[in-house]
Amino acid sequence: MHESLADEPTELGLIERRELGFYDPWRTGPTLAVVGGVHGNEPAGILALRRVLERLHEHRPESFRGRFVGLAGNLAALNHPDRHTRYVEADLNRLCTPGLLASDSEGPDLDEARGLTGALADERDRARGPFVVLDLHTVSSPSPPFIAMSDSLRARAVARHFPLPIFLAFEENLTGLLADYATTELGAVSMIVEGGQHDDPCSVEVLEAVVWTALHAAGILAIGDGPELDTDPREVLARAAGGYARGVFDIRYRCPIGRDGFAIEPGRRAMDKVRRHRTVIARDEAGPIDTPISGRLFMPNRQPARRVGDDGFFIAVEVGRMWLRLSAWLRRRPLVHRAIPALMPGVRRRPGREHDLLVAPEIAAVLRRQIFHLLGYRLIRSTPVEDLSRVRRVWRGVMAVGGAAWRMAAGFFVGGERGALPDERPEDWIVARRTLDIRPENDPG
Repeated sequence: MHESLADEPTELGLIERRELGFYDPWRTGPTLAVVGGVHGNEPAGILALRRVLERLHEHRPESFRGRFVGLAGNLAALNHPDRHTRYVEADLNRLCTPGLLASDSEGPDLDEARGLTGALADERDRARGPFVVLDLHTVSSPSPPFIAMSDSLRARAVARHFPLPIFLAFEENLTGLLADYATTELGAVSMIVEGGQHDDPCSVEVLEAVVWTALHAAGILAIGDGPELDTDPREVLARAAGGYARGVFDIRYRCPIGRDGFAIEPGRRAMDKVRRHRTVIARDEAGPIDTPISGRLFMPNRQPARRVGDDGFFIAVEVGRMWLRLSAWLRRRPLVHRAIPALMPGVRRRPGREHDLLVAPEIAAVLRRQIFHLLGYRLIRSTPVEDLSRVRRVWRGVMAVGGAAWRMAAGFFVGGERGALPDERPEDWIVARRTLDIRPENDPG
């Protein structure tokens, strides 16, 4: 039996080691790496991890197969004297890109990002089966707990075990997410889980339930085979999620904080329905701020210390079950992906990138991201889309598709698929197939 449990006090206290502890009875199986405290003002994830590690080491379940490890995120922010410190200079959860991590740039949060991604890479190399990463968080505004994930079929298979709402396309709206790095660079099924509000004691209970459920979902320890729990953790999650349990939402809009004085309107809550240009969501020095689309208010920022550039709020739209089933069916058909450039005017394959597509901006403005999400593609690069009414968007779409079809037909005689447009233009959108939909189960990338 090879195992370790960090000797930590009951309260958060000083965290000296990134590894909070692990449980590994050396029986071949998946690896679950769970990170808490990526933001310094979110201690609930670390407290939840300590509870799970303590129970595992106390009871030593015989049916445990694989490895479980708990990691602390931003040690510099977690150990800061001000308990409201989210990050020291830059948000660690926006720094996890290969270019930035490999650069000569310096800073306390970037150093923490390098240490954390390095620890996850070590766990990936140590893994003796599938690799799953969970990033535990809490939010500043009252909200049901939820999962945010990159929408691959393998991630869906894990997420279905959690009776929580699921939010897609988080990684398209934000760069440098730790969970996105774990998927694209380490080949992990990875998810962000928000467990409730920062200082709500129930958030620790919810995140503990998330970890037990994740052990079950990963195939490491079935619920009921481990330590006896007072309540089935899935019941804890379903109760906390309320009427939003198992709903699926697509994030369509992000409003960054652009000026000082930003504040969410009193009474606005996560999951409120909002209407395009008719609902004031926040205010700053320049006046009221609304939304260019209708949907659900998501993650309104009520942090005590808000900085220009931080996320102000998001808008999400619910995704139907039939849409998800059709999406899964289409993604499994190689012929569909081969045929896309021939069937969609203004769309062509990116030279040298088998799984990337270039999309003419006038076509992308019509198709938006929804069609590419349906087919299993994520947005890599985009240009601003004009805010149009639905009627004007449809009319412009008809004109754009007609023009693209004409160019495609004319280009066929002078160069086939690429004859009508150059290989790549700065204004083109780039979409790429989901990493885990094209990568074998145990390929680390």
